Amino acid sequence: MTVELESRKEIAPTGASAFGTSQSVHEELGTLKAIANLWNLRNLTWLMVQREFTARYKGSILGSLWPVLNPIGHMALYTFLFSVILQVRFGSSLSMSNFALYLMCGFLPWTAMSEALSSSSTKILEMPNLVKRVVFPLEILPLINTITSFLTGMIAIVLLCIFASIYQQTAHATMLLLPMIIIPQFLFTVGLSWLLSGLGVFIRDIRHFTALFLSAWMYATPIVYPADKIPENLQFLLWINPVAGMVTDYRRLILEGTLPDMTSYLVYTSVSVILFVLGFKFFYSVKKSFADVM
Repeated sequence: MTVELESRKEIAPTGASAFGTSQSVHEELGTLKAIANLWNLRNLTWLMVQREFTARYKGSILGSLWPVLNPIGHMALYTFLFSVILQVRFGSSLSMSNFALYLMCGFLPWTAMSEALSSSSTKILEMPNLVKRVVFPLEILPLINTITSFLTGMIAIVLLCIFASIYQQTAHATMLLLPMIIIPQFLFTVGLSWLLSGLGVFIRDIRHFTALFLSAWMYATPIVYPADKIPENLQFLLWINPVAGMVTDYRRLILEGTLPDMTSYLVYTSVSVILFVLGFKFFYSVKKSFADVM
């Protein structure tokens, strides 16, 4: 009798462990299935992207010119401040035009990302009717927000490629590889947007923390200054900041005609994919509680 009880005690944890493993695998498969379902929602997503993109500039005097004028205005401001006043230079060139091109290769992708992230923390709160009264796939709201911001950013990047080709009197073939950088950056941004959107429903201060963090993050990224200006003892910041690698590779492809550093590329691409999955998993798991909180 004693032997039988001891045997049961040994078997029980094994069974419980197997059950836990099975449940974990089931949850992971459910997450992957839900991510795959985003493709089935592509028509609805694109319809809402068009609607939001149009609404952003509806009623303004200059309308759809703002996606072009806004980065040009920032380029003029930062070029004057950092190139003329602070005398920051990229490479050996003393030209302000060269500085402006390097600046915009970092600033335009950053703007697309930061614009999506800054509004993601309040995205769900702005749609109470969709949360409370309608059966709606809420997970596409941060996705729509990110796509809209990236559309604006990609228009500006295409114009940048044209200006860079005219200024350098050559169009580097490496520009054709830009999707290699854009896709990981998009996945990275969507993953963070899902995290911030989910947290923003429960913690209303997230939007303020996000604004502060984005400001610090921008100046910690070599956008308005070259990466070699970072002190040697702080160079590790480039490796823990995926956006730093992305900005560097944008400059390589557009201005320098060289390929991305594959080690850096694989690191930030892996981080982007992992963050995309984890961000979606978090949002999908908490969205059932949104209606109760709101």
